[in-house]
Amino acid sequence: MKEPLDRSQAEAAHFDRLVESTAEIWWGSVTAAGKERLRRRARLLAAQLASPADPRVLEFGCGVGAFSLPLLDARPALRLVGIDVSVKSVALAVERMRGFANARFEVANALSLPYPADLFDAVVGNSVLHHLPPKPAIAEAQRVLKPGGLFWFCEPNMLNPQIAVEKNIKPIGRWLQNSPDETAFFRWSLASELRDAGFTQVEVRPFDFLHPIVPAPLVRSIDRLGLLLERTPLLREFSGSLLITARK
Repeated sequence: MKEPLDRSQAEAAHFDRLVESTAEIWWGSVTAAGKERLRRRARLLAAQLASPADPRVLEFGCGVGAFSLPLLDARPALRLVGIDVSVKSVALAVERMRGFANARFEVANALSLPYPADLFDAVVGNSVLHHLPPKPAIAEAQRVLKPGGLFWFCEPNMLNPQIAVEKNIKPIGRWLQNSPDETAFFRWSLASELRDAGFTQVEVRPFDFLHPIVPAPLVRSIDRLGLLLERTPLLREFSGSLLITARK
């Protein structure tokens, strides 16, 4: 009888299959709105990496480099190490990022990192923590961060109606390319987990109303509306994502 895959193996198999069939790990990263979302996130992260000029950054769940590319465009001097459990994703990221000599991509598990403590200025990720058991992933991120280092992630918000449906009704999730074990977060409980892990300056805020399906001609208008909604009490709680920052 075939042994069931553990969670990391199942995630790797899921994304290997997606990369084989689509050369991407998620449909929403290649639309006009999806690309604008990634560029905005990269700009926000780059602004927080104020010093040093060439920070050493570890990216969890780099996939094929969908977030790595706009991040490197925004901060070309940063020394990026992207990791992922999907062998095929990493191979494609290496191919796509050949022009960035200061970036490397490796097959590694975020739950058991092959790096010494206190190495990185920042540990970051775009839509990856929700694929992992959060406590051990947060603990490993903290271990490899330098004192004062930045923890920065964007993750799906469970209070968003679509997110809640796709994460809890598995057939819909599979149709939207969800992996079997992925979930989403409530911001208050995630902030509590970060504080319990010893992080300081913890902030988890509702963020991003620009859906990847928005047609290209409407992206700018919908993005402006989204910025307004992010500042509107109560309504902001239903954003599509959470922007998570903390310091070691």
